[in-house]
Amino acid sequence: MKYAIISDIHGNMPALKLVLEDARKQGVDGYLLGGDYSLRAPWFNEVIPTLRGLPNAYAVCGNEEKYLHFPEKEDAQFAICYWAAKQMQPENLAWLDSLPEQVDITLNGVPVHLTHHLERFLGNEIATKFHTSVLPVRYPERPISPERFQADARQLLLDSPTLSAVLEDLPAGVYVFGHNHAQWNARFGDHLFINPGSCGHPIDCMPFGACYALLTIENGAYEVESRRIPYDPEPLIRQAMQTGQYQADPVWSSLIFMDWRSCSEHIFSFLRYVEMYANRVGDNRRPFMRDTWQAAFEEWGTLGYPLYTEGSL
Repeated sequence: MKYAIISDIHGNMPALKLVLEDARKQGVDGYLLGGDYSLRAPWFNEVIPTLRGLPNAYAVCGNEEKYLHFPEKEDAQFAICYWAAKQMQPENLAWLDSLPEQVDITLNGVPVHLTHHLERFLGNEIATKFHTSVLPVRYPERPISPERFQADARQLLLDSPTLSAVLEDLPAGVYVFGHNHAQWNARFGDHLFINPGSCGHPIDCMPFGACYALLTIENGAYEVESRRIPYDPEPLIRQAMQTGQYQADPVWSSLIFMDWRSCSEHIFSFLRYVEMYANRVGDNRRPFMRDTWQAAFEEWGTLGYPLYTEGSL
């Protein structure tokens, strides 16, 4: 049997359509859904009913689902969350709220464990190596090839002093997660770890595309294939600019567009910059208010939108 592993769609219905079309061509029998289905792109009211209608699907929640329950305040930092919460159809929000944090199932005799955060399986020490804020520093000349990233990811695991202890504590099986938007997989004996990458918001310094993975299980054996469907982000950006999300939150939307165009992370860098800007101008309000948020973004732009590195900004 084949299972399409899809995570971090973030409201990007055009990307999800590409993934589902490709998955059907591959003859998938079911779906493993890794969380973060809304925010960032504005088409979550199309994404969620589509996921709810998938046959033989298992789904977990992501970390950004909780942002839909933030009480509204007069600030800009969470404006994208306020807008999404107002637009979210009640049945879609109810489905998100019903999702568990982890699913443990047996597929064709193989134990499969699905959650959003790789920390649950691999621990914090390993997880920090894959944080998207460090990838642009690691790969200043990008995009890099998926083959290079795959080799580097495996080496990062092998170099980890905690890997042996992690493998000893985990039963054999398949471990699926998302969250950090980086597409890779690694096998160590009977342990297979899979991050399908981000379907809707890839920021792993590889070529832009809609990411997912195929898990094939036959006669107790299992293997994975990472798949990446290329498409042009510019039509996606033009469509998003015509939506209410862009009108409600142009700063967040602009950050998202930067990520799409570069396939690398800018949001974390801006959050570090606005914190430094607010401290410099003596603004201790948190969350950040609209005047500070906008002024920091404009100043950051005059500097060329620098990415954060340790000791920079």
